[in-house]
Amino acid sequence: MRAMFSQWKAELLRTGRDRRFFFLTLGMPIAFYLIFINQQGGDAKIGGTFWGEYFMVSMAAFGIVGSSVNTFGVRLAAERKSGWVRLLRTTPLSSVGYALAKTFTQLTLSLFITVVIFMVAHFSQGVSLTPSRWLEILLWLWLGSLPFAALGVLIGMAGNAAQVLGTLVYLVLSMLGGLWTPVQALPQTMQEIARWMPTYHFARPAWNLLTGHAVQWSDIVILFAYSLLFISLAALVQKRVDSRPES
Repeated sequence: MRAMFSQWKAELLRTGRDRRFFFLTLGMPIAFYLIFINQQGGDAKIGGTFWGEYFMVSMAAFGIVGSSVNTFGVRLAAERKSGWVRLLRTTPLSSVGYALAKTFTQLTLSLFITVVIFMVAHFSQGVSLTPSRWLEILLWLWLGSLPFAALGVLIGMAGNAAQVLGTLVYLVLSMLGGLWTPVQALPQTMQEIARWMPTYHFARPAWNLLTGHAVQWSDIVILFAYSLLFISLAALVQKRVDSRPES
């Protein structure tokens, strides 16, 4: 337990020194939020709520997906390539402890990203929700991020292609899932595509919570199915890698 806690702290400190994290994962959502809010006006109505609130949720989800898929996946690939994972096997930190430390780190970062985006929306656009509503949306975005952490693990198996693949998956999922443009404003074909995206089912419950509606079980089931899919694929790839003879 102590080794896992130490690894978790080390991961957080290393992330704090990572310019990629602050530019891509945190800087881009904040910049997009401020640009598009100023263009459209935060008081515009959409989906039963205001644009300033709606797009706040979109950008929080965008940042979390970027952190999980892009930053986390690329870092995991780099650690595997450098032999860092094999080196950890010689330390008191077990494989389970390493995986848990990674998971806790990602959950901590997701929480941090969400809080920062909320603060930007509150202080720059005057977004104001009840304490319970803030908490509900925060908890959903935090816990609902787990499928994307699993996808990050899968991206981390891509080796040298992880950086390009992670960025591509991150941007495509965000665009097709309605995080950049509201699903209601997309062409009908794009709306149908969006409903198959994990990003859509990640953000939709938070959008619904803004209007006082409960999280739908269908979103939970679909995200859980995606989690199983990503975990299974990652395990399959790992099994194939382990079965290869060492050169």
